[in-house]
Amino acid sequence: MWARPRGLFFWLCLVIVLFTVAVKPVQFAHVITNVFHGVGAFFSGLCDFLDALGAI
Repeated sequence: MWARPRGLFFWLCLVIVLFTVAVKPVQFAHVITNVFHGVGAFFSGLCDFLDALGAI
């Protein structure tokens, strides 16, 4: 999998992420933690919603 050539979009995203990490590491870390918290909140809300549907 790692030996396959990648597309232009992959390299563009990789360069942008590495540049962001190198230039603003603290802000990048805050973004990553906020994304993790947001995803957790989404799935927690989804679980509550599905539980509510199951109670009907």
